[in-house]
Amino acid sequence: MPSLQNIFWHYRRNFGFPVFLICFLAIAGLPRLLSLDSHWASDETTWLRRGDTFIASVKLGDFSKTLVTHHPGVTTMWLAGLRQYFKKPYTWVTVRDLALARWFIGVVVWTGIGASCLLIYRLFGQWVALASFACLAYSPLFLAQTRRVHTDALATTFILLTVLLFLRYCQNQHRHRYLVFSGITYGLALLSKSYALILLPWLPLCTLLFREKRIGYLSTHIAKGLCFLSCTALTVFALWPVFWTPLSTFMAICLLGLTFVLFKAMKQERCPMWGVGVALAVLCLLCGQAIQTIWQVFDGVNWAVTTPHEVEHFFLGKVVNDPGWLFYPFVLTIKGTPLMLPLVIVGGILSWKQRKQTEKTSRYFRMVVSLTVWVVLFTSCLSLTSKKFPRYLLPAFPMLEILAAIGFVEGLKWCSAVLRSRFGTQEVETYKPVLAVIACVVFFFIQVMPVLAVHPYYGTYYNPCWKMTDITKIITVGSDASGLDIAAKYLNRKKNATQFSVQVSSLGRQLFGYYFIGTTYSAGEKYNTSPTPSKTFPVDYEVVHIRDSQIGIVPQKGSLNGQLEHVITLNGLDLVWIYQVPEHNLDREENH
Repeated sequence: MPSLQNIFWHYRRNFGFPVFLICFLAIAGLPRLLSLDSHWASDETTWLRRGDTFIASVKLGDFSKTLVTHHPGVTTMWLAGLRQYFKKPYTWVTVRDLALARWFIGVVVWTGIGASCLLIYRLFGQWVALASFACLAYSPLFLAQTRRVHTDALATTFILLTVLLFLRYCQNQHRHRYLVFSGITYGLALLSKSYALILLPWLPLCTLLFREKRIGYLSTHIAKGLCFLSCTALTVFALWPVFWTPLSTFMAICLLGLTFVLFKAMKQERCPMWGVGVALAVLCLLCGQAIQTIWQVFDGVNWAVTTPHEVEHFFLGKVVNDPGWLFYPFVLTIKGTPLMLPLVIVGGILSWKQRKQTEKTSRYFRMVVSLTVWVVLFTSCLSLTSKKFPRYLLPAFPMLEILAAIGFVEGLKWCSAVLRSRFGTQEVETYKPVLAVIACVVFFFIQVMPVLAVHPYYGTYYNPCWKMTDITKIITVGSDASGLDIAAKYLNRKKNATQFSVQVSSLGRQLFGYYFIGTTYSAGEKYNTSPTPSKTFPVDYEVVHIRDSQIGIVPQKGSLNGQLEHVITLNGLDLVWIYQVPEHNLDREENH
């Protein structure tokens, strides 16, 4: 009869990977793929319509009209437009459309996190990979933006893959396929959002950190850079239909052939200068053609960098258009988890102390420095712009989560070494599994559990080290319109809800209207969400959202002298106030 130990090893050998895969699907996928019909956020309607325009232009072969916006948001429009194949044409945008588009985006980000964790395993080992998986899967801002039809989550995913693939190439510069794949993912990042351009100055800095002692041929180093840029350009040309013209296609085919030749030559560590020169000339011609075609993108980037947003911010007690350079450092403290920044510091210090021990620890330290440089570079560049939102800083958070995972693992190793020196190796080895389990449980309840507790309103997560009352006095909250859907469902449960008229502040009016079955008004404007409204006399309820009250669009007490009936509270934040309006306080003429 087989022993218990033999049964365990048989189970692990035959079922270990399927169990791990199922756990991965559940842990990383469920928060991103459940309750996708909740809280319609700002700009999502715009991106759903842009996706419709994009797909319609592709179907008609009018490729010039796929240049829809300067973001450029091509990956978002591809994924948002896919829902056209699952709905009837020429129908209104509904909550089901929103959930379907979010599902496509969630699957892509979910896959990207899985690929990232495999790369982290290759770069830092299994324990850092497992800790990084937990941090990335439940990074609150990243998770919130994954569940939104916008550009930031996709751009962040592809930037993360580009950085990790490029680090993997720098770790072993004989594996040129990682350079090719990093060029492809960088092309996807540029197609997602224009701030991916900030990655360009980071690439040579990273190369310098991992420069080899041998000089090598200059032409080979130039060829590597051209190979990366060529893969980026080919990805952009292949996935953006605006470039699907005969001339661009011919030039792209020529560049593809030259890139293949360069890739073969790089393997031999000797590239002819004439081949490098021809590839450079073709790449320059192709880029010149691209710039002429999509000049609107660069013009839009210049506008975004120099022009503050038309909707004001509430920051440090003031209503401003540009909150200044302190905004993004503050976002790092309130949108990160309690352990993130402390563990980043711990990981940096311990990696620095071990940098000269072996070649492995030296390479380890350089990778930590590379990730840190990216966070500093990206945050600094965004701080110089006039248009600021917390979600713009999203690409910095996955790098910080990886650094935090490194700090967690290195911190445990350091604690283990200290305990060995004091109590002896045998005693520490006896209790090591127990101590590791305790550390993981503490990590889970501090890092993961508070994020899960706010499902599906992950945008309401703020660092628990801050008091929620302090947060509302310092920075704009509720930018993802959390709570408006709950307010609409609260009113929908009332008798004769279809006959109600509800006034909502202008920024949240349409987002509330997608869920409310009655008629929705805003100041001086009527937005009718009921197909056949049966009642058009004065407003019955007024709904006030915290974001609108913070920036002074409407007072928190409302503008119709209503009586407070209900408050929507999420994660300790009062987000929405519902006031019942007496009929004699407002006549129909004032509503119009």
